[in-house]
Amino acid sequence: MISIKNIFIATVGAAYLGMGYVATTSPHPPPVTVFLGLAPLGAAALATAWNAKARMLLLPLCIACALAIAMNLDNLREHSAWLYFIQHAGAMTFLGITFGSTLGNSHAAALCSRIASFVVPEPLDADYLCYTWKVTLAWTLYFAISAIVSVLLFFFAPIKVWSIFANLLTPISLGVMFVGEYLIRLRLMPDGPRISVTATIQAYLEYSQRQNTQ
Repeated sequence: MISIKNIFIATVGAAYLGMGYVATTSPHPPPVTVFLGLAPLGAAALATAWNAKARMLLLPLCIACALAIAMNLDNLREHSAWLYFIQHAGAMTFLGITFGSTLGNSHAAALCSRIASFVVPEPLDADYLCYTWKVTLAWTLYFAISAIVSVLLFFFAPIKVWSIFANLLTPISLGVMFVGEYLIRLRLMPDGPRISVTATIQAYLEYSQRQNTQ
């Protein structure tokens, strides 16, 4: 059953993507699009500063950056597409490195294996861990390809083409990846733990939050 919370999240997400398209394709986008473009990076920077040991140094630095942005709002409006590009390509690159950096050790050390172990109470067998290692590899390739395509389209294609890729095709392809992996898992691992798409996403968020607070 679809909850009000999920509807709200989907609505906000759709509004953000629509605003991103306006910001990257309009020569004079509304000022609010600049703030929205900086919001994810700003929130991540603020959370990192708050959880860091050097909080008293980093928090004033975040405030200084916010003031600098406010004083240069007009210049940022003229280059708002760059804000969204850096956010998109940066996120794809960061996630690719995050997933890919866990592939070199044992199957159990792969990020998707860790997430599965985090959400499933019983120990996972070798076959399932081998499968989750392959899932980690698939996500690594997806993020790497997305980052490369984002860069190529931004610099060598019309900005509208890049914006469609970043604001429309990326969320669609993410959904396809999640649903496709779930269906493949049901087929290849019918006796394995049943983890829904929603539970998988929630487990990743909870796992990431726990890792960031350690």
